[in-house]
This record gives sequence, structure tokens and C-alpha cells, in this order.
Amino acid sequence: MAEPDQSEQQQTWLVGQVADTRRIAELGFTETKGQLALILQRMEQGERRHDELASTVAENHRMVSEQLNEHAKSIQDAAQDRAAERSRLQTVADSSKRFSTWMAIGVSALFGVLGILLKTWA
Repeated sequence: MAEPDQSEQQQTWLVGQVADTRRIAELGFTETKGQLALILQRMEQGERRHDELASTVAENHRMVSEQLNEHAKSIQDAAQDRAAERSRLQTVADSSKRFSTWMAIGVSALFGVLGILLKTWA
């Protein structure tokens, strides 16, 4: 009868070992599933954060582009204003030259006529 006892002990030991192995495997799979779930959660958070940052960058880019366009327009308007002012100043300068030329001709003619009158009268 010693033999069946030993066989039962071996079976009990084997059942215990199988149960321990099963528990270890289940624990390992549970840990692995938890780690995978954590990795998936972090990936989702990373993707959400990436989307938020991408939209923020796009909005900032749009705003900066608008500001640059406004700045370029103001520079262009200022350049046109300066060109108009230069044109006005050139017109005034040309008018002044014409006036001074005709004034000099008129004064010379007046003194010429006065000189002739004085010469003929005296």
C-alpha cells in the first residue's frame, strides 16, 4: 500500500505544481494586459496631445500669417504714400522753378523797359 500513497503524493504534488504554474501564467497575463492597456492609454493621450498641439500650431500660423499680411500691406501703403509725397514735392519744385524763371524774365523785362523809358525821357 505504500505504492498508492506515493502515487497519490506525486499526483497531489503534480496538481499543486500545475496550479502554481497556472496561477503564475494568469498573473503574468494579467500584468501584461495591464501594461498593454497602459501603453494604449498613453498612446491615445499622446495622439490627443499631438492633435491639440497641431491645431494650436495651425492657429498660431494663421494668426502670424494674417499679422504679416497686415504688416506687408501697411508697408506697401506707406511706400505708396511716400511715392505720392515725392511726386507732390517734385511738382511743387517744378512749379517753383518755372515761377522763379518767369519772375526773373519779368523783372529783367521790367528793368529793361524802365531803362529804355529813363533813357528816352532823360
